[in-house]
Amino acid sequence: MSRQRPPEPGAGPAVEGYLAEVKARLPGPARTRTGIVAELRSGLLDATDAHRSAGLPPPQAALAAIHEFGDPVQVAVGFRAEIAANLARRVAVTLLVTGPLVGFLWIAAAAASHLGISLAPPWPWTGLSPGVSVSIYLVAVAAGVTAWAAILGIATTGRLTRWLPARPRRAPTAAAVAGVRCG
Repeated sequence: MSRQRPPEPGAGPAVEGYLAEVKARLPGPARTRTGIVAELRSGLLDATDAHRSAGLPPPQAALAAIHEFGDPVQVAVGFRAEIAANLARRVAVTLLVTGPLVGFLWIAAAAASHLGISLAPPWPWTGLSPGVSVSIYLVAVAAGVTAWAAILGIATTGRLTRWLPARPRRAPTAAAVAGVRCG
């Protein structure tokens, strides 16, 4: 993250107004939005300094820098894929970290209940009703899909993205599949 500088006299209101408009349109957690706005502020102030060095007065230099950056709506839209990828990665990591604990708690609850008697070792599962047998297999498939979707979500938001074709919806889709399967 870059250092924050105070706005130049005369340039501040235009730059801060632009940044406020971009920040209002950014989704995601406040910390992520604040980091993006800090980077944008640094870039805008650098561009303003360059225009001032070229001879423009501060207010016109700020407006020229803002014009270079473009429409605040488009700038905010440009960051949405990055924000979505960061959120998808956080969801996937959370699922992979908490999933085994939740699974263990489900198994412990089943073992402590009336199901524990029929499912206890030596695992006499032959007497289970077809509905219970199918449910056990469906839960196992759902756990597998959840784990693979979470791994895919982590992989598509990490270093692997250098070699994958750009598809901004891949990571959020993987996180959504993992979340739905986990639920």
